[in-house]
Amino acid sequence: MTGAWFLMFGYATLLVGMVWDGQWHGDVGPDSFWTAPHLLLYAGTGIIGLTCLSVVLLSTWARGPATETPSVTVFRTFRAPWPFLVGGLGASGNLLYAGSDLWWHDLYGFDIAAGTTPSHFGLGLSIQVEIFAMVMAFAVLRRTRSERWGLALAIGLATLGSTSAFGMLSELIFDWLPGVAPRVLGLGATGALMLSLIVGLTRRWHWPAAAGLTFVLVQGGLALFTPAATRWYAETIDQPVRDYASGLPQVLVGFPVTFPLIALLVAGVVAWAVRRGVSPLWIAPAVGALAGVNAALFYGVLGLMEMNLPATLLAAAALGAAMGSLGWQCAAMLRRFGLRAPAAVPA
Repeated sequence: MTGAWFLMFGYATLLVGMVWDGQWHGDVGPDSFWTAPHLLLYAGTGIIGLTCLSVVLLSTWARGPATETPSVTVFRTFRAPWPFLVGGLGASGNLLYAGSDLWWHDLYGFDIAAGTTPSHFGLGLSIQVEIFAMVMAFAVLRRTRSERWGLALAIGLATLGSTSAFGMLSELIFDWLPGVAPRVLGLGATGALMLSLIVGLTRRWHWPAAAGLTFVLVQGGLALFTPAATRWYAETIDQPVRDYASGLPQVLVGFPVTFPLIALLVAGVVAWAVRRGVSPLWIAPAVGALAGVNAALFYGVLGLMEMNLPATLLAAAALGAAMGSLGWQCAAMLRRFGLRAPAAVPA
């Protein structure tokens, strides 16, 4: 359990650095590998990597109850609990791409938008692996109320943090669709997957609502911190703020602020479904479709992205329903994963 909370602490540190870096690019611009947001991001990755390494070593040396976490034997020597094996791979990839990011910045310049370079794309995918590891760690727990609150907080953090990887992938996969904003599809898919995961893991209406509450706290805290930290840091290193910089928190438009309302609506749907005995085969796609429609409406109504709203609504609902079904299937596997401790198998 301690390892799961350290994973979360590491990822929360990483997320603060990542969101701060996005605010910096928007309000100030030029950066380097060694700026404070970058260092905070990689410090979070370092915490994740060291946590995973420590848990693997302790699990290898331990006997009895300490080995009950589902694990895999690596190199016929190390017993690695699955969430920490995944987290260690994600942290390794993140640090590897950090080196390529340093090389890219030195070669081509500093003021480059995230997602447009191979190094940024690799960083986004590696961070997504770390996110999955954090969610897996708390999905295996769920025994006590504090652990279930930990799962809700993990889902809140993961929803906001998954925007980078899902946004980049959606732009690669769905760019050919006429009139559809690919990034909206990616953000809708993010919300659909995370909400269906917590519904499938807990099977109670309380916890989707709790995930919505933690999302408010995370997004609100970052909205207060990042603009103030950006201006303070710019003054500290004598960097001018751009004339057109509004100072508004970019995190408020990076993912729909209406997500908590959808989480509450999903909680109501789950409560109704439990009372009526409705099959999960219908609930999971409905949860996902709600998340997809929410993303399309948020960005379409506010005019934040150029799109054909009816076409984007239809595509977002369809993709959201598919991701909702996927999230339910993943939750079903993770529930079995956490209920028993299978013998370690060689990798």
